[in-house]
Amino acid sequence: MLPRIAAAALIAAAVVLAPVPAVAATASEDPGLQQRIDAVLAEFPGGTQTGPDEVSWQDGAVVLTLESEGQLAARSVGSCATGTHCVYSGSGLSGSKLTFSTCSTQSVAPLGAPVASIANARSVVVRAYNSIGVVGSVSANGSASTSSWGVTKVGC
Repeated sequence: MLPRIAAAALIAAAVVLAPVPAVAATASEDPGLQQRIDAVLAEFPGGTQTGPDEVSWQDGAVVLTLESEGQLAARSVGSCATGTHCVYSGSGLSGSKLTFSTCSTQSVAPLGAPVASIANARSVVVRAYNSIGVVGSVSANGSASTSSWGVTKVGC
């Protein structure tokens, strides 16, 4: 029994380093997902399916979240949480931070300082704008130094 718990812990550790899905997949979106969950439960008994893409052991102390195949998953970037994009007053994702949870184009004025860096923890491209138009973009799961861009708005 101990080797199986150790193996489950190893899987959970590997999952920590794996991409986190931007949106939990359902069996109808990825029919193979339920088969993969069933295979994990068969190989590592004692687990419980706790969501459409999740299995847990030891009352939730160990949780495995499976990514839907073929899905570009967003993951946190620095201190910018999964599914959001953030602008920072400092370079390298430092200083004061303004977080956006929607993709509509919005002003960065509440930051109160020039935007020096942007983090994109989404699965889509985030665009940076100044008074003239688009001045740059940040790829999914990426970041950029923007101190020379004169960013006034961001959106995706």
